[in-house]
Amino acid sequence: MIICIGNALVDSLEQIEESKINELNLNKARMTLVEKDRSNFLLSNMNNPVYEAGGSAANTAYWISQLGGEAGFIGKISNDDLGEQFQSSLKDSGLKDLTVFEDADNQTGLCAIFITPDGERTMNTYLGAGEHLSVEDLDNDELEKAEIVYMEGYLWDKPSSKDAFLKAAKHNKETGGKNAISLSDVFCVDLHRDSFIEFIKNDIDYVFCNEDELNSLFQSDSTNSSIQYFIENFHNVEQLICTLGPEGVLILANDEEYSFRATDTIVKDKTGAGDFFAAGYLYGLQKKLSINESAEIANKSAAYVISEIGVRPKKTF
Repeated sequence: MIICIGNALVDSLEQIEESKINELNLNKARMTLVEKDRSNFLLSNMNNPVYEAGGSAANTAYWISQLGGEAGFIGKISNDDLGEQFQSSLKDSGLKDLTVFEDADNQTGLCAIFITPDGERTMNTYLGAGEHLSVEDLDNDELEKAEIVYMEGYLWDKPSSKDAFLKAAKHNKETGGKNAISLSDVFCVDLHRDSFIEFIKNDIDYVFCNEDELNSLFQSDSTNSSIQYFIENFHNVEQLICTLGPEGVLILANDEEYSFRATDTIVKDKTGAGDFFAAGYLYGLQKKLSINESAEIANKSAAYVISEIGVRPKKTF
């Protein structure tokens, strides 16, 4: 099984005109953490939002299961309507539900996502209960069964969640599993650069990122320089999987570089592109497929999700 650990969120999505970005003072094409009042304000400016269970790692777990893989999700929710909606989504998707309830009076996390005509998604996340994940919330019995534990960088902000990551990674390694991390967003890397580097060097087998996140990690303006630095300094990492937008993906594995073009598609909403890409590649790892085969599934998965609005596409894959 692949166990994905991350923020349990319900997404609220709406298409807007470009002018709304400035009107609502949004940080375009980025993920911004917001307080509850700001979240409610943004929701009040959505006319007809679409609600879907989301969160980066949860999206990845969902798509692994839809591809035919075995996956579970660990995250924290509240005992409210949003939490019930989130759990129902996990069940309907065939995932192993390892969510836990927050005791405090927090609502389940919510992400207000605004989609502009160019397909860019601007995310505003109120973490709610999700940010309170702790070591005590981990299911050690399930972690012992995991082939891969996949962790999203978004959850690295809180000390308790960071401790949960460190514990899960250590426990998984001790029982023969592999660890993977997504760097998630440039803002995450900027905030946690040193601890990310230490964690990757000590505990991670597979690193998922895009080129902006990789360059931010090493404070470089050149992707080629970042790749070279990674090769020279991260010998313990089995694979670096770095997406390059329309240019596809660059993979470092076995001291070799592999490049694959992106799958052509009409972009309607970039929400979930990295999540579905990671799911496709992780599915390939679980099924012991080649790097070429895994990259093909990953690229097709990313193209699939960005061709529709939202992260639960309806058309046939």
